[in-house]
Amino acid sequence: MSFRIERLVEKHVSGAADVLVRAYALPPWNESWSLEAAAENVTYVLETPRSVALAAVDEGKVLGIALGVRQRRHTGPVIYLDELSVQPDAQGKGIGTALLSAMFETAKAEGCNSVWLISQRGGALSEFYQRCGFAMRDELGLYSRSSG
Repeated sequence: MSFRIERLVEKHVSGAADVLVRAYALPPWNESWSLEAAAENVTYVLETPRSVALAAVDEGKVLGIALGVRQRRHTGPVIYLDELSVQPDAQGKGIGTALLSAMFETAKAEGCNSVWLISQRGGALSEFYQRCGFAMRDELGLYSRSSG
């Protein structure tokens, strides 16, 4: 499979939305995204100042995406990686790894000293991120509160 990593732009939004819908429908997430909600999510990131949006593309088809935002932290500038998703039928072919590598290169080029993300503590995704050089921070937790 040949693909290239490029900046995600408006023409990629529908393909990126399809990636989110299909990737999140499977375990471990089992989420039911609509194409409209996914496209809105991608567009929101594109419209956010200091965003970094990358796509893995093969012959015009979006195979994977990485969406992040540059932020200032106590350690200096970082990129918070909000989404990393790959089409289910393209997983295991180096696309996620290539997107992460490109995100790191982009971070360095834009003066950021690290990339942060939130994901599951165990399972295949955790193992993938650790193989890609991410370290789990024991002192951090994910907190949420729903209105309903």
